Amino acid sequence: MTGEPLRESPARTAARIDLSAVRHNVRTLIGRAGGARLMAVVKADAYGHGAVEVARAALSAGADSLAVVTAEEGAELRDAGIGAPVLVFTDLLPEKLALAASRGLTVTAHSPQSARRIAAVPGLRAHLKVNTGMNRWGVAPDEVGEARRVLGDRLTGVYTHLACADSDPEDSGSTRRQLALFEEVLDAGSFAGLTVHAANSAGTLWHPRSRYDLVRPGVAIYGMHPQGDEGDPHEEGLRPVMSLVSYVADTRRLEPGDGVSYGLTFRAEEPMYAATVPAGYAEGYRRTLSNAGVAIVRGERRPVLGRVTMDAMVLGVDGVVEVGDEVVLVGEQAGERVGAEELGRLAGTINYEITTGVNPRRVERIYIGR
Repeated sequence: MTGEPLRESPARTAARIDLSAVRHNVRTLIGRAGGARLMAVVKADAYGHGAVEVARAALSAGADSLAVVTAEEGAELRDAGIGAPVLVFTDLLPEKLALAASRGLTVTAHSPQSARRIAAVPGLRAHLKVNTGMNRWGVAPDEVGEARRVLGDRLTGVYTHLACADSDPEDSGSTRRQLALFEEVLDAGSFAGLTVHAANSAGTLWHPRSRYDLVRPGVAIYGMHPQGDEGDPHEEGLRPVMSLVSYVADTRRLEPGDGVSYGLTFRAEEPMYAATVPAGYAEGYRRTLSNAGVAIVRGERRPVLGRVTMDAMVLGVDGVVEVGDEVVLVGEQAGERVGAEELGRLAGTINYEITTGVNPRRVERIYIGR
């Protein structure tokens, strides 16, 4: 691309969100769910993609419910006119339980104490989360009966969360142990007629036993691989939803010995060209990608030179690159691709953090494929 950068937007950097890819991924996951219903996880502003737009796309493709982490996230969906069932995953303080009740959200009981707080709020419905080994949230198995009695007919579902379903699809020993314990709890309790669920993205794709009545994929809806910094989402039939794009704001020639960016941690060994891109860690392009990241310009993979700064980065390019050329930080261009998985691996993190770290105050979302 040459000329005016980002014709869709005057933003320095933009995130293109392909809603047709969201719909494709939801339908693909429903096809892998073995008849289970699908709850679309849109927490953390839909993993950085925009909760309201993604929720609408997911529901139109067959999802029948949504999941968030805070009452405020659920309220945002309601205020946008979304009436589908919404489950709040984490524990809430009393004032947030009142907000959840006012918006018709379903909350989660993680202990007998939280069950009592929920039961004190008129009309509030709940799911019960069972701790089967992840030891983060959830009712201990020996306290499930007490929490169940406290909630009574407020309880509409019971679930657990899998700690290692994404670690190795071929070795699911930890997952089998968690599901066995979960099923022991179900067999010992009075849960007839309630919605039972356990499968995250990895469970939906690779662990049929975990699917029960409902699956609740998150990262896979966004076309990212559940193994974080590994795997290729295309191999699972998933289409990445976000492309992160910027532009070449300046070019210059470097002579041997010339350094780049703070600390001059990169020095040219021979004559070369460099391009300044107005995207840095304030946009969400991680500083750990200094001297490690890669972007695409004119269909060629270009290395990040020197340190990524708050507002800019520098790429090694050739003399053909011009001011105004599109720079793809995440996504595809002319047959080349930089996936969130690759960028996460280069940054020493995972794909989840790449997209959720995109700063909406600095990066405009452009929705396509409506």
